[in-house]
Amino acid sequence: MKARTLASLGLLLAVLAEACSVGLLGLSGWFIAASAVAGASAYSAFSYLAPSGGVRAFALGRIATGYANRVVLHAAAQRRISAARLAVYDQAARSEGTAWSGQSLDRVMADADTTGMALMQATAPVVVAAVMTVGGCVAIVFAGYPLAALTLAAAVIACAVLAVASARRMDDTTRTRGLLRTELVTAVEAWPEMASLGATDQLAHRTLQRLAAFESRRNRHAATTAHALGGTRAVTATALLLTVLLTARSGATIATVVFVGLLTAGVMANAERLVTAASVWVQSRQAEAHLAPVGEDETRRPEVAPTFRATYDGRRLAVSGYLLPETPTRDAREIAFAVSAGETLVITGPSGSGKTTLVTAIATALRRQPGPAVVTAVLADDYLFTGTVADNLRLANPTASDADVTDLLTAMALHRAGVEPQTTIGVGGRNLSGGEQRRLHLARALATQPDVLLIDEPTTGLDTATARQVLPAVRRRLPRAVLVVAMHEPAVDTQSLGPHWTTVSVE
Repeated sequence: MKARTLASLGLLLAVLAEACSVGLLGLSGWFIAASAVAGASAYSAFSYLAPSGGVRAFALGRIATGYANRVVLHAAAQRRISAARLAVYDQAARSEGTAWSGQSLDRVMADADTTGMALMQATAPVVVAAVMTVGGCVAIVFAGYPLAALTLAAAVIACAVLAVASARRMDDTTRTRGLLRTELVTAVEAWPEMASLGATDQLAHRTLQRLAAFESRRNRHAATTAHALGGTRAVTATALLLTVLLTARSGATIATVVFVGLLTAGVMANAERLVTAASVWVQSRQAEAHLAPVGEDETRRPEVAPTFRATYDGRRLAVSGYLLPETPTRDAREIAFAVSAGETLVITGPSGSGKTTLVTAIATALRRQPGPAVVTAVLADDYLFTGTVADNLRLANPTASDADVTDLLTAMALHRAGVEPQTTIGVGGRNLSGGEQRRLHLARALATQPDVLLIDEPTTGLDTATARQVLPAVRRRLPRAVLVVAMHEPAVDTQSLGPHWTTVSVE
């Protein structure tokens, strides 16, 4: 079924389920009161068959429609979440010049979940409350008590106004929560350095201030919601009292008074849910606002010239038409080069000269090229996923055995640092040092057995002795691969680059 059809069916079932609940409440109350009155009379012709059948019908209807409502609405919400997530993935795929981070993707996934669940947590309660209000008022009018119906309608409107007012006072806390999380992670990582500077008191004070500000905002939101809920409950109590009094003053029987009172209570119970629904609705609108410009706040890489071409035919990598823009230290110029299988190309240049942009452009162009060639890039912003070292390596090669994983760790000299297949990574690789993260990135790239391997700053975070082992190990494991390495300058020990290597400067 289409997502909209599924959502409409779910809302219809939600209305029917609540109608059965309210009907069961009102009819059973009337039935009990009418039976009591009939039992107190000496001669009563009261028949319990029809109302008792109605009670059973409402009870069975509530069970059936309630279950179906939850199943269908949940399925519709999941489809909305999937559609929102796929839209984010499509945007990420189109934004090839954008450097996406794991944190930004986590954030937009949470926003997608919020927008999808709004169907169950905001739309459904509002629709149910509106239909129940109309139905309840119509039933009371047909029973002959229009003033009671008018009172009920006014009470529901008052609850809706309180819900909207409380929701409008709530600001966006999702970004504040994300900034606070980043602040705490940074404080933990910076603690040893701040301790060496004797500045831990200042760091602790700053962190506590941020925590206090966040807690203050959360308390304000909680207080606003509590006040709104208290107001709706006061309105509910007042409406219940007034409808009962108005019905009783109109000469209604005890059973009818009970019916109107319980019907009012059932309708007002739905009106009270509008406070939570309004809050969720505001959060979903904020999430949609976050998703609309998704990717615009990420780091934007310069676009390459339309004449740029990068191809790999199984024997060599050919790059042509790449335009280096003009900078204060160089003139604009076009570069081209070719690297045969088994050879190494070193792209050199100072920081900011465009080495990473060139490596990324080559990787993107080669991945668009049809064919069986495996192209792997190890970039500066590569991401390690939560789990173990083996989990991360098996993302590249699901069939890798424990022996294969250990062999890769040994090749990258990670075993000497105590890194084993079952070593936990932590969020974003936090449990590993910068050099260990870099070598794990390289090990994961080697696990793919690529035909073309592009590495941006392979020795970042590595001491000289370890750096001298890493590049030779890469070349030994990939003797026929094209290897493109971006570095500030060629390694002092040029033998680590293999017997066949050349350089291209982007300075």
